[in-house]
Amino acid sequence: MSTEAKAIAFEEVSKHNHKDDCWIIIAGKVYNVTPFLDDHPGGDEVLLTATEKDATEDFDGVGHGDAARRMMNDYYVGDFDGSTLPGKDLTRPKVQFKLPVVAPPKTNKNNGASFNFLWLVMPLLILGLAFALHNFAKKD
Repeated sequence: MSTEAKAIAFEEVSKHNHKDDCWIIIAGKVYNVTPFLDDHPGGDEVLLTATEKDATEDFDGVGHGDAARRMMNDYYVGDFDGSTLPGKDLTRPKVQFKLPVVAPPKTNKNNGASFNFLWLVMPLLILGLAFALHNFAKKD
């Protein structure tokens, strides 16, 4: 009598792909995460999008800690038969985020010219004022 569990095929796992019955594949094991959907910190949608594919990269990419890995034991269904996983063309595409392109702020070209002009004129005004005060003070 064998105590080994039969490996679960992808066809079987892919049937459990909705909020009322959600199974995911992580690191060659199948987990029934249905009871955890409402408690998942990232929301149930994160787990639902991980169905019908090998979600190992998704799981590892988020950086789950030891506590999350220990919790997985509570939801373990069985081992996954990796030979039944369809090719990459049948799995969901990865979501790619594009950062918005932000135009540089518009500058008034005259601001630069008037700034440079002030740096030239201001010392001359100070020198002229100092010269005038010096000469005015001598006459008294």
